[in-house]
This record gives sequence, C-alpha cells and structure tokens, in this order.
Amino acid sequence: MLFQIGVHGGGHYTLGGDPGDDVYTSPGDPVFYLHHAMIDRVWWIWQMLSPYERQFTSNAIAGTQTFLNMPPSANGTLDDLIEFGYAAGPAKPIGDLLSTVRGPFCYVYL
Repeated sequence: MLFQIGVHGGGHYTLGGDPGDDVYTSPGDPVFYLHHAMIDRVWWIWQMLSPYERQFTSNAIAGTQTFLNMPPSANGTLDDLIEFGYAAGPAKPIGDLLSTVRGPFCYVYL
C-alpha cells in the first residue's frame, strides 16, 4: 500500500536510524529537531500567504484525526482536542494552536 506522507512524514521515516520502519524512533536523532523546525517554518510561511483563512476558518486544517487514517476516523475540526500528556498541561483545541503569536505561543519567523 502506497501512502503519501509528504515532507513532514518523510523526516519521521528517514531520521533516527530506522528508515522506513519505525516512525517513533526519529526524535532520537538530534537532526530530527532541525527537520521539525523547518516544517514549522514552512507551515508558518504558508499560513502568512492568507492568514485569516489559514488560521481561523475550517480551511486551516484537512484530513482525518488519525495518522494515515489508520484506524479510519472522522475528519479533524478546529474544535478537536490535542492531548499533550504530562508535557504541557491540559488538552487544547486545534483552533487555539494554529497561530504562533496568539494562544500559548509567542514567536514569529524572520
């Protein structure tokens, strides 16, 4: 089965010493954090091309709630919660996490 994992997923599958097998090993490679920083920057640049539509409307996200839709799940919405576990406090709606300058974040890219 062929999946379209894109540049974000490609980093997960090629970094960390286990290419193409275990997506969860990638954070074990320090270079992975450079990859993720660039993915975040590219996302921000895309958002800034049309800030309102890409941060505050349902057009801001697309796809299902599960990775590669496995198991099959409903499409995500701005109201769906992101669980952070012990790392960052209570769950937050996706809509509250789309901007780097409002909500819990406070940064911009130059």
